[in-house]
Amino acid sequence: MAEDDALGLMSIARRDLLAARGMTDATVFHEAVWGFQVQQTIEKALKAWLYLIGVQPPFTHDLVALLKLLEEAGIEIARYRDLARFTDFAVQVRYDDQPDLQNLDRSDWNGRAEALVTVLEAMLPPPALR
Repeated sequence: MAEDDALGLMSIARRDLLAARGMTDATVFHEAVWGFQVQQTIEKALKAWLYLIGVQPPFTHDLVALLKLLEEAGIEIARYRDLARFTDFAVQVRYDDQPDLQNLDRSDWNGRAEALVTVLEAMLPPPALR
């Protein structure tokens, strides 16, 4: 069951990442819209990771809390800690009609989110064994 949940979340994370990758043009997509897609990618990947290690993920958008759960379970999260900055895109920025722009390098952050997704996908069983 947990593996199935992880697989489902990773499929959605990959879909969210594809959307974020399509939103690199700041003249077309507001940073708040793009940032929310990146946040969703990261959130789903972290929750999948929790499922894979036998931890039921909480109902939260808080990436800090998800990373802390992974760390408490013995997972080394240092290289992913900076992704937590996207929590605000899920819980504050998307509800602000005039959010302050952070002028984030979209290609760079998309790449960081993709690196997380790729690491998690490597933890999943090969398609032939699913």
